Amino acid sequence: MSKLQDKSELNFSSARLLHDKNFYPPVAHCSYYGCFQLIKHVWLNSFKKTDDDLKALIDSLKKGKANQTGSHEVLINQISTYIKSKKEVDYRDFNSSILQLKKLRTTSDYDDVDFDCTKSSKCLQLSEIIRPILKKY
Repeated sequence: MSKLQDKSELNFSSARLLHDKNFYPPVAHCSYYGCFQLIKHVWLNSFKKTDDDLKALIDSLKKGKANQTGSHEVLINQISTYIKSKKEVDYRDFNSSILQLKKLRTTSDYDDVDFDCTKSSKCLQLSEIIRPILKKY
């Protein structure tokens, strides 16, 4: 198991533990980053790419767009495109779920709003959809 897979599993375990202890806001963070670490694992191991490849891709995309493109957006798009080429249903489930989870993580981390049990549970549910899809690839 790669170090990213290990970190991912720790983040998912942490998310469950935090939820069970009623510490809801950090559940979104741990759930999202657990998924992102698996995304990066796929990039490095299944795609046989490097961090330098990612940086070069981001740099090339920045030149073609007015907006900056970050590593999260680029990797999610790369993995989504790959999954779509393999299995449409996995793509729909992955893409929808990761975008929802990313939005919940942003809300939890940056917005001045309550992040309750319902939102925390949704993060766990979304990560349970995303993880098995990523593990296929």
